[in-house]
Amino acid sequence: MKNVNQNVYAKNRLNRCKKVCCDFWGVDPDIVFTKTREGSVMNAKHSIRYMLSLDTKLTLADIGGLTNCDHSNVVHSKKTFSNLSDTSADFAAMNRVILVDDINNKQDLLRATISDIILSESTPISQVDLICELVKRS
Repeated sequence: MKNVNQNVYAKNRLNRCKKVCCDFWGVDPDIVFTKTREGSVMNAKHSIRYMLSLDTKLTLADIGGLTNCDHSNVVHSKKTFSNLSDTSADFAAMNRVILVDDINNKQDLLRATISDIILSESTPISQVDLICELVKRS
């Protein structure tokens, strides 16, 4: 992570992904990144790494650092999740949950950004333009 704000963002994003994926697979979030190879834990690991990879603010190395692995494990998890979501009903359902959460996360970020701009003491016209651009993208 390049700065403190990105580090906080990454940890918050990880916590959100862990909650969604561990709840879905019935895994204790405290053991999900241990060395265990139990099926449901592996499913949760792959799902979390895939979900984090959808976030364009995080690099593969960032995701690896957050999930106790290196970037090549992240690539493997993405590929495994993608392949299994095509053949497994459970992974296809997890993929739908991830996509809905991703949309919700983008909307939350948009709301926070707009709120920060509006609540600032002086809102220059360039920030109003930024709000308009953000709304167009959503």
